[in-house]
Amino acid sequence: MALLASAKSLIAAKGVKAASISEIAARAGVAKGLLFYYFKDKDSLVQAIDQEVQSGYMRDLPPAGGSGTARERLHALIRHHFDFLASSPEDAQFLYQSGGTAAGAAGFYDHLHERILGILAQGERAGEFVSGDKEALAYMLLGSLHGVGRLMLHEFKRDYDAVHHLAAMCDKILMRQGDGPEGPGF
Repeated sequence: MALLASAKSLIAAKGVKAASISEIAARAGVAKGLLFYYFKDKDSLVQAIDQEVQSGYMRDLPPAGGSGTARERLHALIRHHFDFLASSPEDAQFLYQSGGTAAGAAGFYDHLHERILGILAQGERAGEFVSGDKEALAYMLLGSLHGVGRLMLHEFKRDYDAVHHLAAMCDKILMRQGDGPEGPGF
């Protein structure tokens, strides 16, 4: 639907607050009233786009209980995240721009956080990871995915091999490689 595509593009570029209903309708080439025929308000429009983008991301995310070790599943999740950014930069930017709204991407981050937590727990149960505070580590990994991804979308070190470096950092922390007096990985 041209309306959703126009709204997604505008929100990705300007943010939810800055993208007006009038501007979205004009870009889609429809009357403002038609937008309200399909959507109660801007939040419900953002929610519809958010569901579409999230379902695409989650559909291609490797399954939580898939084959391979927890380390391999964690690396696959990291690789998937950065592949998504590279192949769907507008969708990724939409998620970043809509994340702070009531209708935005909070559910996306909840799902991703739960997936990371599950992988950490599987790795710990299998004796593969020594993760300690899984909740804190999952939160920090989610923050790393978000932060590095956002930098890459803004062309900061676009050629940086984020997958390799983030996976190596996780290995170092979770497998207690290089423990020093400051704790794991230091």
